[in-house]
Amino acid sequence: MPKIKVLIVDDSAFMRKLINDFLSEHPSIDVIGTARNGEDALKKISALKPDVVTMDIEMPVMDGLEALQIIMKEHPVPVLMLSSTTQLGAENTMLAISYGAIDFITKPSGPISLDLIKVKEELIEKVISASKANLSGIMKKATYAKSTIPSTKECSKIERKGQSLRPVQKSHATAKKIICIGTSTGGPRALQEVVTKLPKDLDATVFVVQHMPAGFTKSLASRLDSLSECHVKEAEDGEFAEKGTI
Repeated sequence: MPKIKVLIVDDSAFMRKLINDFLSEHPSIDVIGTARNGEDALKKISALKPDVVTMDIEMPVMDGLEALQIIMKEHPVPVLMLSSTTQLGAENTMLAISYGAIDFITKPSGPISLDLIKVKEELIEKVISASKANLSGIMKKATYAKSTIPSTKECSKIERKGQSLRPVQKSHATAKKIICIGTSTGGPRALQEVVTKLPKDLDATVFVVQHMPAGFTKSLASRLDSLSECHVKEAEDGEFAEKGTI
């Protein structure tokens, strides 16, 4: 069985070596090259034809988000993003998912990190999963913002009367029907495909459990909310389960 060919893209020499060492230990994976930035990555993707690309987000010359958009347009290949655990890192990661990235992992904090072995296992698992991804159709539909579509929350606060808008008392349209979705590897990508197709008048509440590092779920919810007709939010203790809310 042919090995999975991987290209590592990161501006940090330490990270390139660390990821290389992690992946090279697996018998099914072959690291065929590394790149220091997005511009370098585009050249090497064209020349080396990798099966999977691991991509840092913050890089000089050309960052991961810009490179990802060009890759999906010119050389579609499964891309696994490496993200920092900061709020900006989480927001950029969700943006990368919308651009076509298959999934992401958070960067290890350093060479003495106690989480390195966990990162290694997750990295190998997601590279193998990414290699099996079918990219056809992912980039056919451009992402859109729902600037012209009122969310459930917005509709609950206002009602139209002629040309004027006036506040109304919010009532809890509690749901009797519940949809549950559990996702792990590849979840953010799959959730975007599913959630954006749900109608705004959905007669159910949707509960999503996503295996994801702490701090990323709020950014994921915000991103999906901007793309969906339903209202998507991070769950809060004690809140009502309302119709049309994810």
